[in-house]
Amino acid sequence: STHLAADVWTFFEERNSRQHCIFCLHQKAVAPNTKVTTFGAKTSTTGMRKHLCERHADPWIQVCDKLQISIKAKEALKAVADYRRRQGQAPASDSMQMRRPFSDAAFLDAIVEFIVANDQSINVIECPQLRGIFLMLREELNDSDIPHRTTVRNRILEIWDEYLEELASEMEVSHAFIHITDRLNITEKIGFVTLDNASNNDTFMEHLERELNRRGIKFDSMKQWIR
Repeated sequence: STHLAADVWTFFEERNSRQHCIFCLHQKAVAPNTKVTTFGAKTSTTGMRKHLCERHADPWIQVCDKLQISIKAKEALKAVADYRRRQGQAPASDSMQMRRPFSDAAFLDAIVEFIVANDQSINVIECPQLRGIFLMLREELNDSDIPHRTTVRNRILEIWDEYLEELASEMEVSHAFIHITDRLNITEKIGFVTLDNASNNDTFMEHLERELNRRGIKFDSMKQWIR
């Protein structure tokens, strides 16, 4: 029965005797040229789950979390573990390691994090004293290896673009959530939503509020969010 694979069947909708991925359907609504993946009646849930892992891992896992649907299939464990790691949900032993392996990319990102977190001017990277500290800490480092403000600025813009892509993904999750509640005929009955304080949940709740209010359903993302 379908409840034995809720992590799969929740995300497919039957149309013309074929199962259509709801994430693909949403993407097609936004971009009409998107190909919607479908599966026949005899397709195993393993193949359908593989599609979710490979094509929609982040929104799929996010919605499962929000609906408290467990993902236990072996073929999905790596995708789930990778997602948890990206979200900073790695085991404490990993997250407690402050020293990161050195690489040019990691060095640049660490500088960007320092500048943004402390509201520093990008020009701080040109400070001779700061550059001297970097050279002192790593003997094989040359001044030419330390990025200048143009490189730092470009990396900040890249991170901003990555954030916008992530934001779009979070909005996709809220669409999927509403799609599921529509299928269950409970959208108008949504009372309170229980979520933690992760920043991506702010986006989810704000978008949920806008979509429900657009439909004439009263919903307050702050008052109806149980943390």
